[in-house]
Amino acid sequence: MYRLLLAAAARAGQALGAPGPARTTAVHRSAPATAASGGRALGTLDTARTTAVRRSLLYATVCGGLVLGLSGVALAADQPGVAAQAADLPAPTGTAPVTGEASGAGRPVLTGIRTGRHDAYDRTVFDFTGGTPGYRVEYGPLVEQGRGDTVPVAGQATLVVVFTGLDNPALDLSRVYDPALPTLRQIRSGGYFEGHANFGLGLNDRVGFRVLVLHGPDRIAVDVAHQPDQAFQSGAYQHTGTAPDALVTAVRSGRHPGYDRLVFDMAGDQAPSLDVRYPDGGPHLRVTFTGAGSPTTAPHASHSGPGEYTFGLPTLRGLRFTVVGAGIMTADVTTAARHGFRVMLLPNPNRVVVDIAT
Repeated sequence: MYRLLLAAAARAGQALGAPGPARTTAVHRSAPATAASGGRALGTLDTARTTAVRRSLLYATVCGGLVLGLSGVALAADQPGVAAQAADLPAPTGTAPVTGEASGAGRPVLTGIRTGRHDAYDRTVFDFTGGTPGYRVEYGPLVEQGRGDTVPVAGQATLVVVFTGLDNPALDLSRVYDPALPTLRQIRSGGYFEGHANFGLGLNDRVGFRVLVLHGPDRIAVDVAHQPDQAFQSGAYQHTGTAPDALVTAVRSGRHPGYDRLVFDMAGDQAPSLDVRYPDGGPHLRVTFTGAGSPTTAPHASHSGPGEYTFGLPTLRGLRFTVVGAGIMTADVTTAARHGFRVMLLPNPNRVVVDIAT
């Protein structure tokens, strides 16, 4: 049996290159990186340690029948349901501030910053030693630590990352990164002061983001979604939903490069049925919400807040709600002209997004 195991181990070593030294490759590829790898190196280069770990694991399994756990593939995320997989993650959709606690009792040291392009998002990785710090990530201006002066960041929107409980960073915070990715244009720091360090991610648009805390090595990844590639249309959009009621809890709007955005925040986690179209030749886009009801209750449709809104954006001018009854409600949207539009249904939080081309 011992000789058989040695022979099997030798065959595994020939096939996999184990147990000799692993090849080290700096991550400088243009293809999308995996969710656990972090992406292309800008500061401290990462190594392709995953292949070496897999070789060592298989070699040890053949020799002794051992099953080992990999700390490098464990992923702790701020959004539920996110797990470390070999396949890439979907684009993030949340835009609300995200916070997290430190992972250790000491004071972590920031050692590097890396970026990478993925299929549906761009990733920024902050490398640490000694655990990961507390953090807060949200849209807003980048300010200089200890002074409060605004630091300019290239892009249409700035996503600010603040780390707390840090020791002195082991990298040059005056360096400006220009990764030239689809969404991520620039990274610059507001400095370090009394355990706090902050960074501004300059983006081409205000998009969804997520924060992942990873270990082995310690790092925090911030993913920013690519801009929608869905085309604008002039014909009717229809969707059959499953929400028993059509309840709009809030209305938001914003100006983006090339379009104005109208957001309907919805109650529950299911989308209602939708019909979006220009009902006549004028500049009035009608959004019709319809609840599906349930076996025991009739559908209901309503909205919170005022019945009319004025936006004053280049294309998006105003909105008026009308509750028709029987689970049906319309939102008549006034636009500057008959522009193309697109509709997206986004989760976490549940919302209906209508973009109108400018």
